[in-house]
Amino acid sequence: MSQHENFKDSSSKRHLFAALTALVAAPLLPMLMGWFTVLS
Repeated sequence: MSQHENFKDSSSKRHLFAALTALVAAPLLPMLMGWFTVLS
């Protein structure tokens, strides 16, 4: 169990970074699509 917990701790930073990236990028994607639509 300790090995599994260590693996979970080591991967939690990656999951946290991925979650923060998704939270930041998800609202920006429609804005980028809107800018592409306006510029085109």
